[in-house]
Amino acid sequence: MSKSESLKVPPHLLHFPRKLVESLPYWIAAALVALVSALYMKMFTLAEEWSLEHVTSYWIFILPVIGIVGSMTMGFFFSRESLGTGIPQVIAATDLAPTKNKYMDKLLGLRVLIVKPIASTFCILFGGVTGREGPTLHISASVFYLVTKYWPKKLTPPSLSSMVVAGGAAGLAAAFNTPLGGIAFAIEELSKAHLSQMRTTIFQAVIIAGILSQILLGNYLYFGTIQGSVETQSALWQTVFLAVIIGAAAGLFSRCILTITKWNGNKKYIHRLGFAVLCGVLLSVVIYFCGSNTLGAGKSVIVQIVNGEIAPSFTLVVGRIFGNIFTFCGGVVGGVFAPSLASGAALAQWLTDVFTFTSPHLMIMVGMVAFLTGVTRAPLTSFILVMEMSNSHDSIMYLILSSLVANSISKLILHESFYEQIAHVFVEKAKVEA
Repeated sequence: MSKSESLKVPPHLLHFPRKLVESLPYWIAAALVALVSALYMKMFTLAEEWSLEHVTSYWIFILPVIGIVGSMTMGFFFSRESLGTGIPQVIAATDLAPTKNKYMDKLLGLRVLIVKPIASTFCILFGGVTGREGPTLHISASVFYLVTKYWPKKLTPPSLSSMVVAGGAAGLAAAFNTPLGGIAFAIEELSKAHLSQMRTTIFQAVIIAGILSQILLGNYLYFGTIQGSVETQSALWQTVFLAVIIGAAAGLFSRCILTITKWNGNKKYIHRLGFAVLCGVLLSVVIYFCGSNTLGAGKSVIVQIVNGEIAPSFTLVVGRIFGNIFTFCGGVVGGVFAPSLASGAALAQWLTDVFTFTSPHLMIMVGMVAFLTGVTRAPLTSFILVMEMSNSHDSIMYLILSSLVANSISKLILHESFYEQIAHVFVEKAKVEA
């Protein structure tokens, strides 16, 4: 063998520097997202803690109105595309990315990056019932978009479509600390066209095979640890029962906020202001009668429900659901992701107590999956998120079943998810402005 042949570099290694350069914008954007998301989470959490402590007594009838009006006003005058949860904006951006529509500068621009965290934090600070998860997705996708936009022309430009999808996925992973959930969201929601035709059939096949396997063999782990704390057959029908009721509740919730959001979407500021004040007053009434557990995104409420620190209460169910409705419909910058989990947990806890179901912890997780699926219409993402957050891999079959049933029931009430229908509005607006 000659010396030149012995020093010959394998062909696949020759492409390594080029692949490194191609990956660089994703790495830089992801690092920025981690930093921005962490700062946003700290800011949002501090505001939520202040709210839980100070929105009491007569302040209940003042601060929520200020929070809703202030958040809506910031979004209306500085970045109207920041209003709402942010997930429809990201979905719309994935549709517009291949054409590089100029409207993307408004959907994912620098103004979004500034207004989104400030306006949503202002809302939660003064008693709003809203979440930071949808806004985090919006912020993350904006970071990825801006990195793409200002990437040096001398280097290989990243794919705009891939960057937007990656940004949305990174945002969900950062918001919930759930990497698998972020991947599932990218596949299921942001790239839905590739999965929509086979998603239902895949789930049905998994459910049928998995349930029959558990009935025949019991609930076991592959390497031999037997889980005997859940009675399979009773847990199965209880899961279906809760998923039907909670999926229907989530569908009605989605139809309600969709109808009001569309009605309010094209109104002038003075009309929006009056409606925001009304929603703030109604939110204050809900907080007054339903208690302080109505406040906030809902994480602390979920933890207390799971730990048995909050007694089952229909009042809590009303507070969590209607608190989120009045906050969101006021036109604020904020999301429904985490509040949906809290609504599902509260409703499942109450129903489990009413019907004296076994395995209350399992039913609470089933409720969270069912409500989130009914709102997002993303069953894969919903059960993976709850599974990752609760470290409950032994309950996966019940969570999948819950997501499938809730998705079907919610679809009967609202044929297309709230997120997708609002995304269509942004896409149509982009066509008009093009």
